[in-house]
Amino acid sequence: MELKVKIWLRGTDGKGFLGGGRFRLLREIHRQGSLRKAAETLGISYRKAWGDVRAIERELGFDLLHRRRGGCGGGASELTEKGQKLLDAFGRILAGMETEAKKQFKKHLNYLSEPD
Repeated sequence: MELKVKIWLRGTDGKGFLGGGRFRLLREIHRQGSLRKAAETLGISYRKAWGDVRAIERELGFDLLHRRRGGCGGGASELTEKGQKLLDAFGRILAGMETEAKKQFKKHLNYLSEPD
């Protein structure tokens, strides 16, 4: 048994715009160098992936990706400097929250996983 925590960034309208799913999308874009390949890897449609990236960009007011259209050589997408900083920072926040959740579980709820 373990304690799981979900976090997300939300805008002034109260709607979330960056959480675990979109974080994974940005991470895959960075790894794959392609929005299309990232979407395929995550099992989501290209249209959804593109919409998710645009939604984050609209909320933050800056581009997350440098895009190169396809053709015979194929297209490419790479994170902008601000996009990379966002990915790194959100990743550190997630890791810190998971570490803290484990500590809090051990401190307060560890008895739940002990045998009777």
